Amino acid sequence: MKRKLKFDQQSIQLLAISLALLIIMTLLRPDRFLRPININSMLAQLAEPGLFALCISVAYLSKGMDLSIVSVANLVGIVNGMLLRTMLPADAAPVQTAGWLLLSLAVGLVIGLLCGLLNGFLIAELGIFPILVTLGTQNLFMGIAMVLTGGRAEGNFPEMLLNLGSKNLLAVGSFMGLPLMTLLFLIVFAALCLVVHKSPYGLKLQWYGSNSHAAFYTGINNKKVVYTTYMISGVIAALAGLVIMARTNSAKADYGSSYVFQALLTCVLAGISPLGGRGKVYNVLLSLIALQLLSTGFNMLRVSPLIRDSLFGFLLVFSIILDFALAKRRAQRLNRKAILADGASAET
Repeated sequence: MKRKLKFDQQSIQLLAISLALLIIMTLLRPDRFLRPININSMLAQLAEPGLFALCISVAYLSKGMDLSIVSVANLVGIVNGMLLRTMLPADAAPVQTAGWLLLSLAVGLVIGLLCGLLNGFLIAELGIFPILVTLGTQNLFMGIAMVLTGGRAEGNFPEMLLNLGSKNLLAVGSFMGLPLMTLLFLIVFAALCLVVHKSPYGLKLQWYGSNSHAAFYTGINNKKVVYTTYMISGVIAALAGLVIMARTNSAKADYGSSYVFQALLTCVLAGISPLGGRGKVYNVLLSLIALQLLSTGFNMLRVSPLIRDSLFGFLLVFSIILDFALAKRRAQRLNRKAILADGASAET
C-alpha cells in the first residue's frame, strides 16, 4: 500500500510558531535580525544540532534512546584528526589531500557504524534498557577519546577541510548563500524521511516502537530493527563529528555536551514521542528552525543564557508530560471504544 507524506497538525503548529517568532524577533530587532549575515549564521548553525536530532528521532521511534551520539561524533573527530595529522604531509598536493579526506570520511562512517552496532548488540541481544546502554557507551567512547588524546584537543586540520566547513552555495545578491554543511544536513534529513516514512524498514520501526511484542508476532525481526536503528544513529552521529571538524577546526573528547539536550528537545517539540512508534521525521526540521529563531533572538536581545537554558528545560519537561498525558488519554479512549463495542456485540 502506497503511503503519502502529509503535513499533520504538529507541522501546522510548528510553522505557525516559526512564523510568529520570525515576526516578533524582526519587530524587536529590525536593524539586525533579517540582515543577510545573521540569516547565513542561523542557517550555518542548523547542521550539527540537526544531525544529532535525526539520531534521536530514529531512537525515539523505536521507543529507545541514544545518549552516546555526541561521544561518537567526538571520537570520530579525534581519530580522523590524528589520522590526518600523522599521515598527511604538510606540503601535500590538493589531489592527495582530497584523497585523505575521502579516506577520513570512510573511516568516520565505519567508526559510527561500529559504535551503533555495539549499542544495538547490547540492546537487542542482552535486553538492556537503551538509556542504560547508551549512557554506558557514551562514557566508554569518551574514555577512548580521552586515552587517545590525553584530554587534549586535535586541531590544525587541512585547509581544504576548513574551506568545505565554511563554504556557501547559491549566493544571490546580498544573500550569502546556503552553507555547504547545512546542505549536507538537508540531504541526510531528506534521506531519513524517505527511509522512515517510505521504506519497509520505516514501517517495521514504527510498529516495533508502538508494540514490540505485537510486532514480533506479525513476523517482524525485532533484533534486526534494533540493530539497523542504532547503526543509522551511529552513522549520522559520525557525520556530525566530521561537520564539527570542518566548522571548528577542532576535535575534543568532551566537546558539545549540550547537543544531546538540544536534540531531545527538538524531537519532542517535533511530536516524535519518547513512547515510540509515533511522530513524523519531517517535523524535526520545523522544530529545529523554531528553536534556532528563538535562540538567535534571545542572543540579540541579550537574554541571559541561564534564563534561556531554563526555558528550554521547561519546554522539554512540559512537552514530555504533555505527550504522556495525551498518550494516556488516547489509551483510555480506545479502551472505552472497545468496551462499547463488546457491549454492542453482546446485545446482538
